[in-house]
Amino acid sequence: MIPDLNARMKARARRSLAAFAKSRSGLAAVEFAFIAPIMILLFFGVIEGSAAYSTSRKVMLSANTLADLVAQESSITKDSLDDLFVGMEDVIATKDIDVTFRVVSLVLDPDTDEIKVHWSLQSDGTEPYAPGDVYPGDLDPALLDDASSLIVAESEYDYASPISRKIVGAFTMEKAATRWPRLSSKVQYCVTAGSCTS
Repeated sequence: MIPDLNARMKARARRSLAAFAKSRSGLAAVEFAFIAPIMILLFFGVIEGSAAYSTSRKVMLSANTLADLVAQESSITKDSLDDLFVGMEDVIATKDIDVTFRVVSLVLDPDTDEIKVHWSLQSDGTEPYAPGDVYPGDLDPALLDDASSLIVAESEYDYASPISRKIVGAFTMEKAATRWPRLSSKVQYCVTAGSCTS
């Protein structure tokens, strides 16, 4: 009788195991538990990536626009540049942001074949590069000759979305754009009207 009982218990255990193996109830929940974290990560990654890319394009647009507007002048005052800096903030975002703009006029030193600073102004009112210093940016001297100059606009923006701020913190987006002056060989910088660079 005991061998019969053992055989029946083994048969019942085999049937239960086979039924468990064929059972599909709860399978979707288990699969969802494995896939959901990956899908959520991809979802937020796409949102973050597109927001960062869009902001990067706006920073580049602000540098291009700033360089283009300054290059259309034969001389520009500090007040006009300050107004342009405020306008460029609106190109990047509609709220207060931590952004720095620089406008630099560059000339070629024919004796040393180096690109040197003619004048420069930063959005905080300081002079980022001293006149006569070699420009630290990566520009080809072949872009200039003795009689020409080049306007460079630099935008520097500390980007951090609500999500990326918690994960990686803010990171700096830096863009630069160059233009040749259109109305004269050099754009003169004037602290006030009549007080201009040479």
